[in-house]
Amino acid sequence: MSDDGRLVAVVTGANRGIGKAIVRQLLLQQSKPLIIYLTARNMERGQTAFDDLRREQLKATSPHFNELRFHQLDVQDIESIRAFIEYLTLVHGEQSTDILINNAGGVVRKGEEVVRKCDVETAFKTVQMNYFSAVNVCSLMVPSMRVGGRIVFMVTALAQLGIFSGDLPKVLVSDELSLQGLHIIENGFVSSVGKGTFSSYGFPPMPFAVAKAGLIAYARMMARICCNDPRELIFAAVCPGYVRTDMTGPYAPLTPDEGAETPVYVALTDDVKRLKRHNGGLWKRLRPIKW
Repeated sequence: MSDDGRLVAVVTGANRGIGKAIVRQLLLQQSKPLIIYLTARNMERGQTAFDDLRREQLKATSPHFNELRFHQLDVQDIESIRAFIEYLTLVHGEQSTDILINNAGGVVRKGEEVVRKCDVETAFKTVQMNYFSAVNVCSLMVPSMRVGGRIVFMVTALAQLGIFSGDLPKVLVSDELSLQGLHIIENGFVSSVGKGTFSSYGFPPMPFAVAKAGLIAYARMMARICCNDPRELIFAAVCPGYVRTDMTGPYAPLTPDEGAETPVYVALTDDVKRLKRHNGGLWKRLRPIKW
């Protein structure tokens, strides 16, 4: 919470799609006063998204007690993440953040074309962008989270345990799974794609789903690791549903704003008991679901 009592929220990958919709809903909500950091890797696109949302806020009839700020953040660059945390610390103190919604990553692109194939280059870039970048942001920002802080990872309905075979489903939900072990699984997928052996190890030919499944497992792990932290941090993986984005195309049934409802609910709800009961869990349509 800032000095004036406002909660500090950070949304990564927020220049378009679901990330931008999440910022919009946080900005226009009236339940809690917020300082919202819209972050994006691309300075021009991030500034454009900031300008768009500020115009929407000024046209809205709700009180304008929420403040929107833009900060460039490359979630694939450790030094960029550290610089952003240093900035937050300078502005808000050592414990600077109440809400982190990690929408880092997306699909691998060549120009504006969405790449859906499963070759080693695509697998590597997708896992780096969607798993490792999100883990890096979280691991570096957790020390700066405040009491009751909430960390939300955006995932996908494709990342179900049923897409894996062999021992992988049991390993992914095991309380014995370590962060190093999870990294080995994600890197092992990339390696096995390169060798053409991914199916024999229990992986599907779906880099995006494998990366996001890693985040679901990571949220579970972080809730377990931090269970005795006096700050009582909340971790959640959120599936927004089948939303119209650059990856899914224009015919998906849900709008980005509809997809943003559940992560915003988890970020702002006063039902703390419910969140604690399902800490580390997977959410969809405003409720926890089984993974």
